[in-house]
Amino acid sequence: MNAGTRAAAAYDELKRLLLSGEFAPAQRLDPVRLASALATGVTPIREALLRLAGERLVELGLNTGFHMPMVTESTLLGLYRWNLDLLRLALRSRVWKPDAARHERIFQAEPLSADVLFLSVAEWSRRPELIAQIASANDRLAIPRIAEAAALDYARAELNDMAHAANDPTSALRTITAYHQIRTKTVRHIVIEIYKMND
Repeated sequence: MNAGTRAAAAYDELKRLLLSGEFAPAQRLDPVRLASALATGVTPIREALLRLAGERLVELGLNTGFHMPMVTESTLLGLYRWNLDLLRLALRSRVWKPDAARHERIFQAEPLSADVLFLSVAEWSRRPELIAQIASANDRLAIPRIAEAAALDYARAELNDMAHAANDPTSALRTITAYHQIRTKTVRHIVIEIYKMND
């Protein structure tokens, strides 16, 4: 396995662990320990961590090294609002055009997830930069979405409502806005659940 392949494999595995909630908020990410745990070299891990820091999934402190971002009500509220702004842009795009086959794939996703649904909405906008930003927001909201399942009893029903409305921009905007409004009102409970995940 060459250096580029090792670096790509380290990035993929580390990102998978990050998005699954394996690490607690603000937890230090030691490259040597991660290299040992993932049975790879320290250099590919450092390269992966730098790439993940560029994606804002990891933070790099001047004297503290790599660590997970701290999750606060304020930062999470900002992420939810940013995600909603991006989705509104996608839905208001002049070239927004649903695709029946892609809409069908939303329902085939098992389990149905917000990231699949929101990325489909982004792709219908046919705006590459907007698609990339919504994909990035999906990654940064991966852990909060795991916590939402514990904090909100009706999360699954909301996803079904949004998926059924996704083919119509007006209905999609209404259901997606309602989804985000609930999260901004319950952000404290979601943050609490995030911190419980690693207890």
